[in-house]
Order: sequence, then structure tokens, then C-alpha cells
Amino acid sequence: MLYALCAAVSWGAADFLGAVSTRRAGLLGTMCAGQVVTCLALGLLALTPVPAASPGPGDLVMLAASGVLGVLAYAGFYRALQLGPVSLVSPVFSAYALVAVILAVIFGGERLTLPGLAGVALTIAGVVLVSAVSPPDAQQDLRPAGRGRRDGVPYALAAMVSWGVTIYLVGRASENLSWFLPAALSRAVTFVIILTAAAVIFLRRPAIRPRPGTLLLPGIAGFFDVLAFIAFTRASTAGPVAVTAAASSCFPLIVMAGGIVVFHERLRRQHILGTGMTLAGVLVLGLSR
Repeated sequence: MLYALCAAVSWGAADFLGAVSTRRAGLLGTMCAGQVVTCLALGLLALTPVPAASPGPGDLVMLAASGVLGVLAYAGFYRALQLGPVSLVSPVFSAYALVAVILAVIFGGERLTLPGLAGVALTIAGVVLVSAVSPPDAQQDLRPAGRGRRDGVPYALAAMVSWGVTIYLVGRASENLSWFLPAALSRAVTFVIILTAAAVIFLRRPAIRPRPGTLLLPGIAGFFDVLAFIAFTRASTAGPVAVTAAASSCFPLIVMAGGIVVFHERLRRQHILGTGMTLAGVLVLGLSR
């Protein structure tokens, strides 16, 4: 549980810094800088004594798929943060725990208790409520001109599903391969895809290349992201994937606090209720295992 909470805090810091960065350095610049830092950190860890494992074909397929889905999750989530209020996007995305729990029940043989079913219902109701009510007011708006304040919700929902599957696959592989190899292989696939796509796009559209001075913030976000990913895989080796996914998904509290302080977003009562229901749902999911 301690590792899962560490993952939550780190993901909260990474996501808020990513929200600021996407609005200043752009989507591709943020993703690229974060992935470079992530792979450098994993490369340095590889030089230290880390658990060795021999992945089978099934493990490689799962981790490759998690890397591809990770690209979709990052792109969708950062795009959602770029377009919509962070205090709206983050709670929606945090319901990825629901996806991971459902997969753990269907494919992992984990049983969902009555409190677990209540957690599922709370999470779904909270996401629906947060997504349906009017977005928070914001005194400071850094979104691209001409965008509606709900434009981020579809991207957040797509990222939620992609990340839920990613987390499940990495967590399942970590049960057999320990914590380092699943994180390294999954992120390596994500790194190659993002850097290749960015190179092609930047060559065709040089005008959108980020300025070097804007890459420090996404680099820091990448550091917290890899810290969270490692903490999550460590937690998955010690407990059920469903519990780890649920406990690690309380990071929106940090992101929402940043949205209120930095972006001056004012939450409506419906948002507070929906966010509370979503976080309560994932907490019940974790405690019910």
C-alpha cells in the first residue's frame, strides 16, 4: 500500500506539471521531454542491481501492448489537460482503476466482493456526474483559443480506458517478472513510438517545435512519472493488481489542488460531489480486496 500511495503522489505531481507544460510547450514537446527523462532514469537503474527475469512470449506480448496503449493514454490525457480544466479532467481519468479492477476480475480470477461492487457503482456514478455537470469556473484560462471547456472530456475518457488496460497488463506482468523489467520494457515501447512520431511531425512542421527553455517543466514531470511507474510495479509484486490500481488512483486530489491554486478554478458543488464519489469508489475498491 505504501508503494501504491507513493505512485499516487508522484502521478499527481507529474500530471499537474504536465497540465502546465502542455499549455506552454505543446503536447508533443511535453510527451517527448517526459519520455526522454523516463528512459534515462530507467537506463541508470539498469546499471544497478535490479531483479533479473526471463520473460516468456506472453509477457512480451502483454508489455508491448501496454507500451502501445500507454502512448494512447499519454496523448489522450495530456490533450485533455490542454483543452479542459484540470479539476474536471483528472477525476475522470482517475477512474482507470475501475477498468483495471474489471480486467483483474475477468482475466485474473480476482473476486469482487459486495463492497467492491459498491465501489464500482460509486466510481461510475462519480465519473458520470463530474462529466455531465458544467465545468469549473476559471479566472485564468491557458487553453488554446476557441476551444470549448468540455472538449477535454472525450480525450480523458479515452485515456482512462487506455491507461486502465496498460496498468492491468504491467501489473500482471510484474507478478511474474518483479518490478523492473515490466516498467522498462513497457516504457521502452512507448518511448520509441512517441519519439518516432515526434521526429516525423517536427520535420514536417518545424514551426511547432518546442523552445529549449520550455522543456524543463515536462522533464521534471517525466521524472515524477517514472517514479510513480516504478512504485506501481513494486506495489504490484506485493499485492493484487486491483488493490494497487485503486490505491494509486487517488492522485486527482493533488492535481485538483494545483488547479485551484494555480489556475484559480472554482469547483461547483456538483463537482465536489462527483469527485468525492469517484475517489470514494476507488478507495472502497482498494479496501474491499
